[in-house]
Amino acid sequence: MSEQQLPLLLFPRPTSTSKDKRPPPRPTLQLPSADRQQERLGPKFTTLQATFDAQRIQLQEMAPQDEPELVVVFETIGSISSFVGAVKRIDGLEWLLEADELDIEPDDDFYDTGKPEKSLSGNLFLLGTNRQALIEIISLWTSYQSDPTAKFDHGFGAWKEVFKHLRDVRFWGARDRLGQDIIQYWQNHLDAGDDLIRFEIEAWYFASPEKNQKASEELTRLVTAQGGRVLRSALIEEVAYHGFLVELSATGVRSLLSTSPPALALSDRVMFFRPCGQAIAPRTEDENNLPAGSPPSQPVSGNPVVALLDGLPLQNHPMLNGRLMIDDPEEWESTYEASDRVHGTAMASLIALGELDGPKQPLRKPIYVRPIMRPDPEDTSLPRTESTPHDVLLIDLVHRAVRRMFEGEGDAPSSALTVRVINLSLGDLQRPFDRSLSPWARLLDWLSYRYRVLFVVSAGNVASDLVLNTPRETLSTLPLEERQRLALESLFAESVNRRLLSPAEAINVITVGAVHTDSSRSATIPTRHDLFPDRGVSPYSCIGHGFRRAIKPEIVLPGGRILYKENHIPPGNTEVSTVNTPRAPGHLVATPPNALGNNTKYTSGTSNAAALASRGAAQAFDVIDALRAGNPQSLPERFDAVLLKALLTHGADWGDLEHQILAARPDIADRRKQQDFIARFVGYGLADIDRALTCTEQRATLIGVGELKDGEALEFRAPMPPCLSAKTIKRRLTITLAWLTPVNVRNSKYRSARLWINPPSDEFGVSRVNYQWQHVQRGTLQHEILEGENALAFADGNEVVFKVNCSEDGGKLPDPVPFALCVSLEVAEGIELPIYQQIRDRVSVRVGVQS
Repeated sequence: MSEQQLPLLLFPRPTSTSKDKRPPPRPTLQLPSADRQQERLGPKFTTLQATFDAQRIQLQEMAPQDEPELVVVFETIGSISSFVGAVKRIDGLEWLLEADELDIEPDDDFYDTGKPEKSLSGNLFLLGTNRQALIEIISLWTSYQSDPTAKFDHGFGAWKEVFKHLRDVRFWGARDRLGQDIIQYWQNHLDAGDDLIRFEIEAWYFASPEKNQKASEELTRLVTAQGGRVLRSALIEEVAYHGFLVELSATGVRSLLSTSPPALALSDRVMFFRPCGQAIAPRTEDENNLPAGSPPSQPVSGNPVVALLDGLPLQNHPMLNGRLMIDDPEEWESTYEASDRVHGTAMASLIALGELDGPKQPLRKPIYVRPIMRPDPEDTSLPRTESTPHDVLLIDLVHRAVRRMFEGEGDAPSSALTVRVINLSLGDLQRPFDRSLSPWARLLDWLSYRYRVLFVVSAGNVASDLVLNTPRETLSTLPLEERQRLALESLFAESVNRRLLSPAEAINVITVGAVHTDSSRSATIPTRHDLFPDRGVSPYSCIGHGFRRAIKPEIVLPGGRILYKENHIPPGNTEVSTVNTPRAPGHLVATPPNALGNNTKYTSGTSNAAALASRGAAQAFDVIDALRAGNPQSLPERFDAVLLKALLTHGADWGDLEHQILAARPDIADRRKQQDFIARFVGYGLADIDRALTCTEQRATLIGVGELKDGEALEFRAPMPPCLSAKTIKRRLTITLAWLTPVNVRNSKYRSARLWINPPSDEFGVSRVNYQWQHVQRGTLQHEILEGENALAFADGNEVVFKVNCSEDGGKLPDPVPFALCVSLEVAEGIELPIYQQIRDRVSVRVGVQS
């Protein structure tokens, strides 16, 4: 017998209070003496001055009126506060960027006094400097060396701390601009015999428009001098981005890689050379599509809540007809053949209808679609590969697309003001996450906060072969459990190559990974192997962690199962590769018809999982809309994005995933390391969105929203159900706190607002069962599960208090920060206690907003 589904409850009106105080960290860092710093760094400051003077002489020969501006890098170990203010006090010095530096090996100069072998962390401070500013920095260094105990003038004290913690000082150079990613990218194109090669230049962004214009002119001149051309440029002030799409001949690229590179490679205007950012949709090996079932009969109405940025869907597909609102300002449709519209059609199908061989429950509202992928015009196969265009900057395309939705473009009004969720089932194959946030991720974070919209982003896919520790041609003879164990071992062994694809590392978005499951029924084929447990870790899903080791992906959802085939290689261990066909298993989706008119097929990927998350968000919006019907002030629309973010995650749990992962890694014995490893693969776990949107008699879920400034807190109170008093029964408390933070792109912490909640574990007699408490507070989504079964003694009228705290983290908070809180109190299945009824009866005030 199925449980009765009951509506969510609203918290009573919260009360304002001050935030919890957090104990300051205890200093344990051993620093070198001032004399040792002089011995180590004195020659480097001398080199700085000499290098700058040489650059000045060289520039005066070319442009006598110009003064050189170089970027100086201060590498420090430990924490430095208030440095940005000290930098601003020196004329000619500009704060450009602060970045984390992790896993620094300790040495005789810097080490942790408690654990000398422990890796250290520090910062890179990147400052733009002219000659006068550099002279003043060196003067401050000289003063520190003359008398390390002397006080610096007011406002300059942070420089003294920098000198104490300084590990290295140097100018930004060619080794910083030319990373291994661009070197390999260029080499691949050269090896392929390409005559013209496109790439991106990310220039330093300055606060001064004049400096940015000067940088643009200089880079254009240098590119032209190499026989190349600048195809596009973009300047996005809010995320400190200044980028150029450049095309050079193969000869020009070879010169950049040479031991005597041209001025372009040495230009101090260049921050990074980057591969072209591009998202490419995966393809299947054949097009033996399947016939479609009957199209849904339920019509759509109203305004869109979900937007899809993807390829152009086949809007007249029988399964999608009338369900899409296409916005094509670039007029790509005329060159976008119906047969090419594969990825966008599949994503629209999953968002609107879910799996076509599952229970069809069409969304009630249309989906807004803006194409940002199109067929590759140079591709001669059928269908052609869909990708973001080669002739635009990807970040600029997405920026314009989202801004058009909420502000309009040119004379056109806003195209999708009602959208609360934007689906991005795309990832930049050239930009796996590696500690530093990509410009695309920074853009999504800013857009999310600016427009109060939730981006649902796929974690990315990895299609790598697996090597199983069993001799060739023995795979079919092994028991299923043994095959799965070998596959998981192989998968975990090469996890370093499975990093998130940009922009999945963005902190305001919800990133969705995949689990290995779907609704399909596939026939058994002797040469095809399903190597992973159902509802287990997906072999193609990219993994975390995220920025500053935040939990990423936040949730996982079904991405579809995949099969493997054994490769024919010389004797040795078994090597297997994926089978990519439109047949089951996988998710059955709409697709352009083939010659026989068949117009569905099976697909898999984190793109699918993200689409299902967006579908769940649309269903959650309907629940929110119903709750505020007749009382709009209870859940104002400006909180929709954070509430959707919380509800998507609230039903997440590791469940059986924890056992599967740890069984394959028995070598990880430490509990914190186990928690860390599991979270990399599945985040907070498999999300049960339906569970989060309903209550039962034994489970009550309360939701509330609010907004906070620095130093403030709000207390939400939930009544204790009297039926739990003095009973020894298993209880569970689930807490989900979600917010959207403004970002400070020049600060290493980046996240301006830090919100947190200390779970009331003692009051409810529970303790944490899954996630590490520090880990869950590193992003913008804190999700905790606590359980207990000891008897509690309390009186009717007692309450559990959930206190949401706010403090500045990486920058000032001029405006209140919006957040949503979801809390579930429940008992184990089969225990007939009226939890929901008793809480509902005691929740008398249904207005839950306080600022």
